[in-house]
Amino acid sequence: MIELTGLEAQVGTFRLRDITFTVPAGGYGVVIGPAGSGKTTLLETIAGVVPQLGGGLRLDGRDARGAPPERRRVGFVYQQGYLFPHLSVEENVTYGAADPAFARDVARRVGADAIFGRAVRALSGGERQLVAIARALAMRPSVLLLDEPFSALDPRRRTEVRRTVRALHRELEVTVLQVTHDFTEAGLLGDVAILLDGGRVLQYGPPEHVFRRPASPYIAEFLGAENVFAGSVRVLGDAAPDWAGAPPDAEPGSHGHHAIEFRAGPLTLYTVGDAAPGPGYAVLRAEEVVLSREPHPTSARNQFAGTISELATLGALTRVTVDVQGTPLVAALTTRSAKELALAPGTPVYASFKAMAVHLCLAGGAATRAGPAATSLAQCAGASDGVACRYCRTRYTCRARLPSLRSPRVETPPRRGPSCPSPLPIQWATPSPRPRTHRPSWPSMHGA
Repeated sequence: MIELTGLEAQVGTFRLRDITFTVPAGGYGVVIGPAGSGKTTLLETIAGVVPQLGGGLRLDGRDARGAPPERRRVGFVYQQGYLFPHLSVEENVTYGAADPAFARDVARRVGADAIFGRAVRALSGGERQLVAIARALAMRPSVLLLDEPFSALDPRRRTEVRRTVRALHRELEVTVLQVTHDFTEAGLLGDVAILLDGGRVLQYGPPEHVFRRPASPYIAEFLGAENVFAGSVRVLGDAAPDWAGAPPDAEPGSHGHHAIEFRAGPLTLYTVGDAAPGPGYAVLRAEEVVLSREPHPTSARNQFAGTISELATLGALTRVTVDVQGTPLVAALTTRSAKELALAPGTPVYASFKAMAVHLCLAGGAATRAGPAATSLAQCAGASDGVACRYCRTRYTCRARLPSLRSPRVETPPRRGPSCPSPLPIQWATPSPRPRTHRPSWPSMHGA
């Protein structure tokens, strides 16, 4: 088990603040977040490489605060696959292993045994990662920390090794915490997903919950939600407009769920939830949108006529942007379906989606399960200094707590006031890059 409560740590000027989450014993946690958000620093703090400044840290029920790395029973695999250059590949794998035979078997299963006779300096980046993974698992750690361990592998080998690591995780009943930028990987592997940004946990929980019910528009955009609309919420009451496809417990009026009307400029969306009346954001994933050339009888309450403005095909998937009264609505469908419908720019289509596909979140992101709420517009109010708000492009002096929202590069002039009634989908600015801080690598202490 990995249990963090208000953990604090610092490397240079970068600081982890109030990190709180739990990966249950034998569970598989995944950490996702933009570059420079503190993911590697978090793993190093858990391993004991970076000193912990405050908060609680328990590994398998034991208080790990102040414990040296070699006494934490932690295996660590860095993205670079740090190895001992003076040892052979086989000696690297068996280093620190109590059972050399088991170590060789692990190497065979991940595919590292084929390069036992090679010198470390002659290995590619992917081969180094295989050796580092085998070495960390050969120690039979109680906690395994993985920092993008498959990033240098080719797609076929990546899938095979990922499957093997997941199988070994189950067999050894080891608790795993992995950093990844691959959202598909996070969904396939993780029991718990932790979203980190600016040294803080924005949201954590089951991957399905985090991806389907983001706590703020910023989180939704980062996780790949193509349709994020700013608008206003109006509660209609307990008579839902569309109960088809609703969860079993989502009966009218139960658990605080109500029929809701959400207005975003020319669009009026219907959904079901417990959001309070007032300004908010609607999130709709592209795969929830169904396209047709003609209007058809459907249980979906939300249906709009529009014109295709853009098609983007990537292999078996095609993303279609539909212009609905000046507002873009993105749908994702198979490339075969797009061809069968003869979709092309300028083609009139109908876009429909169920009420339960629309997720509402407040500007403040209060729905986070752990960590601070995301920044609200009220927190961003202040004197104009030439910096534009990501939400409504209003210029302000940002007093937000999220570093990624502090320096947006937006050159367009102000468009709307602090109430941000924009009907347009949110266009996020690019955050300023954060300098990477040098970190020592001590593979002998943590099996990386």
